[in-house]
Amino acid sequence: MTTPGFFTHIVLISQFELRRLFTKPRGLLYLLTFAVVWLLILYYPIRFASRMIVEGQRSVGVFRIFEFFGFDSLLFWQIPEFGVFWYFALLIFPSLSIFIAADQTCLDRERGTLRVLGLRTTRDRLFFGRFAGVMLIQTILMLVTLLSTLVLVVFRESALVSPGLNSILAILVNLSIVVMPFTALMAVLSAALKSSRQATIWGILILSFLSGIIGILSNQLPLLAYLKVLIPGYQLTELGRLAQWESLQLAYIPVLQTIVLLAIGRWIMGRQSL
Repeated sequence: MTTPGFFTHIVLISQFELRRLFTKPRGLLYLLTFAVVWLLILYYPIRFASRMIVEGQRSVGVFRIFEFFGFDSLLFWQIPEFGVFWYFALLIFPSLSIFIAADQTCLDRERGTLRVLGLRTTRDRLFFGRFAGVMLIQTILMLVTLLSTLVLVVFRESALVSPGLNSILAILVNLSIVVMPFTALMAVLSAALKSSRQATIWGILILSFLSGIIGILSNQLPLLAYLKVLIPGYQLTELGRLAQWESLQLAYIPVLQTIVLLAIGRWIMGRQSL
């Protein structure tokens, strides 16, 4: 009987994470809450703002209002709804990732479940499998919200289905890359701490203090501005000014952050007792 390979185990663990979300009462409650909140965002802010953008594309006065508030990049999206979605998504999904990804390994370690799983697989496969599973869950949530936005677009103009699908693919790829370092950071904290609550609190504190300290230092010594690359999501403001596939210009930043954080997390996982 052959032992499943590395990637086979990664896939199996990812599937388990997905089943756990859709079968456990806690996961279903989370999904229901997310769906209600998203429908409110979709129906009110996104629908209302997209109508203003359509007017702005026709009126110089409205364009100048958007330009004054720094939202002129929204007017360059072919489909306004996805431009507004992009802005909201850059705020919502990285923040959401801190909560979704907080319990990758810590709770199972406290319960002793990781010790049992460790008899059937390696620590590497457990660590990376849980990370991949959480990324899969977030990608599915992104896709569902994007498809719901497409429905809103089609109700306004049915001819926008094809460009809408292109926008969905562009945003899905870019947004998945954006949340990777946040998920990796939580993988590190989950491997080091005892509970998801501790991981969540430390995740918020690290992001807040790191951003504040580096911001103060870079103001005093401009050369230290390069340290901002250490902060997951520091490029989000600049990403908001880019549309669709243009945002891949900054993809190297979260990718490098993710690689470094996963390496740290794997090192911690290797030293921790299961």
